[in-house]
This record gives sequence, C-alpha cells and structure tokens, in this order.
Amino acid sequence: MSVVSLIALQGQQMSMDTQDRQSRREGQVIARQIARSGHNAVLAEARAETDPGDDVTSIVSDVGTITGDYEGGNYRAWLEKISPTAFKAVSEGKKIVADRVVKHELGDNYADNHMVKVPTVNAPSTLNLQFIESMAGYCSAVYLQRILPNTEPEDQPDPEMIFAPNNRRAQDEDRESTATYDETIQPGTKLNFILAVDKNCSERGNTSADYPEDYDHTQLSFSQDSENLNKVREAPFGMVEETTFGGTNGWRVSFEDQRVFNESQLWDVKDNGYPDHTGWNSGEETYGGDGWDKNAADLRELRDFGNVPDFSDQVFRVGLSSPGGDSEEGAESGEIADK
Repeated sequence: MSVVSLIALQGQQMSMDTQDRQSRREGQVIARQIARSGHNAVLAEARAETDPGDDVTSIVSDVGTITGDYEGGNYRAWLEKISPTAFKAVSEGKKIVADRVVKHELGDNYADNHMVKVPTVNAPSTLNLQFIESMAGYCSAVYLQRILPNTEPEDQPDPEMIFAPNNRRAQDEDRESTATYDETIQPGTKLNFILAVDKNCSERGNTSADYPEDYDHTQLSFSQDSENLNKVREAPFGMVEETTFGGTNGWRVSFEDQRVFNESQLWDVKDNGYPDHTGWNSGEETYGGDGWDKNAADLRELRDFGNVPDFSDQVFRVGLSSPGGDSEEGAESGEIADK
C-alpha cells in the first residue's frame, strides 16, 4: 500500500471514529431526555395514585413500572421506597445509536428525585408532643411551621416555638418533656417540624428566643421550594415516621442535630440503616449498612453512635386530636413506639 493510500485510509478511519463518537454523544443526550420523560411520567402517575390515607408501600406497589416511547427510544420507570415516608422515582432511558444501545438512568440523587408524604392535618386538630429521647449535650428548641393550603409563600405563618431550648428532656423530670399546641389547625395544613440548635445552651429555657438568630443552626424535617410550597422534599437531617401517640394518630420525629456529616453520609444512613462498622467508604459513598432493624412498632430502631449519623439526638412523638380532645380519625396511623 502506498504512503498516500495509507494516509487516506487513516484519515477515513479517523473521520469514522469522530462520527461514531459524535453519534454516541448525541445518543447519550437523547437517552437522558428519554429518561427524564419517563421520570416525569412516573412522578405524574404517583401524584395521580396518591390519596391522603395511602402509605408509601402501597403507592409504590400501585404505580408499578411504567414504560413508554420517546424520541425514537424507550423508557422504563418505577418508584422505590427509601424511607417510611418517602420514595424516589427511577427511570432508565434507552436509545439505539449505530447498532449500540445507549442508556441513561435518573434517580440516584435523593434530594432531587424523591417525593415525601408530609404530615398533613385532615380534620380540625390540636397537637400533643412528647420527647422520647434528647441525648445530645446541645440545647435545642422545637418549632412548628404550618404550611397553609391555598396561601402564597409570603403569607405563610412564621415558625412557632413548641419547646424552648433545652436538653436531656426525656431523662430529667425538671425539664419539660411534653407540650401542647392548643391553637386549632385547619384541614389541609402541612406540618414541618424544625430543630433549632443552641450549642452552648446560652438560650436554655428562653421562650422568647429569636428564630433563627439566637441559634447556631436549624434542622428541618422537610425543605420547600421558595416559590412553590407544594414542592416539598425530605430534608437530610430529619426522619419522620407514621405512628400513634397516646391513642391518637401522628408521627415520630427524629433528628441528627450535629452538622459534622455531609449530605451523602446522612442520606446513606437514612436509606441503608446503621453500619456494622464506623468507616465511611468514600469511593462508594456508603457506611455499608444493610437495612434498618425495626422495633415492635415497626419503626426504625434508633441507637447512639456519635461518629455516624444516628438520628437519635432529639426524638419526639406528635399526636393529633380534635379540639374537644378526641383523636383525629383522618390522619394516618400505626402502632405506638417507645423509641
């Protein structure tokens, strides 16, 4: 073969390789669009299938797997339960490019790709709260943020103090461990519980502490879109599980009150439970937990670690009752838990 022919052949091969790489890149873009279409479709189906009384397991089961065609490819999308109150959408998009299957999957980012069942009041109610555990040395206050239906963000009420800053409430009879929010909460109101952390206890017992200025940091059960309050995500520092309290329907709320862990570490424990060891695998971004142990009430069995996110620092129960004292029948229920 002559030098000229060889150069021409090499040039032709380089051109074909370039075209192949470009086609694959374009295929990846399309596969991502296909996966996004499936992701949106399964979330829309989840919203359509969700009723106030549904639990997460039934929602995941009812939605099942959704398939469809888009942009010359196809998607397969489904829901995965990631906590007692939350699920994420997973979608796989496929596109055949140059006889090769190009895939793209959405759903690994917990913060962006999962939905939660936010505690919602279904009948006029008051709240009863009781601390179960308050192990950390920090003094923490608990605030209630009511998210009112059909109300613009700027017109929503400010967070309201339920417990003044304090610590070790459940172990010390001199420190208030129960509280009642007597104001009647109207149906359709969503409840967001906030832990406000006073690290040096300078605000201990101060019922007039300014929120959030007088605290070192705040931890929310749920985060909201500032423009659209209907877009609510489970926040990384808190866990909310449906249960009962004193015979009334409600939730157990548990917080990790330290700010020494990154979000990947928090989500890993929330999703996979406590590890058998305390080492963080940075390559795989996991502690290596293989699931949560459950207590007799089918709630996550909380333990104290310190060097692993344990969500046992501040734990309390919330019960709903009618203004007359009866339990609210419209809220989801479970079994009472001691932990």
